Amino acid sequence: MYLLFVVFNKPECLKEILRKMKEIGISGATIIDSVGAGRLRKSIGKEIPLIGSVMKALDTDIANNKTLFTLIEGKEKLDTVMDEIEKICGGDMSQPNTGIMFAVPVAAARGGSLSRIGDKTDESK
Repeated sequence: MYLLFVVFNKPECLKEILRKMKEIGISGATIIDSVGAGRLRKSIGKEIPLIGSVMKALDTDIANNKTLFTLIEGKEKLDTVMDEIEKICGGDMSQPNTGIMFAVPVAAARGGSLSRIGDKTDESK
């Protein structure tokens, strides 16, 4: 099981990403508004302390990113969804102002529909 994080700079891609995830068989995700530190510094100044920057960002019209995270069963499904998200976000996530995505292995989870997956893998030990 993997936890996939996707930060994308084009919020208009969200609906298509969610549609494609559902088509692949990923039914749940959490989406939050986010802003990168570089974008924040450019918008409100380089010397503002972090907490002050965040509070100021809440009061301004800084263009926000979307951050999506979701649990995914299996490496094959992970690779498929990452490929599809990259296509939706412009085809090459290494390009500037596109976003970033990465996945980390999850040893166990509780709650949600995938929490039983970790229990099944532990039985094989």
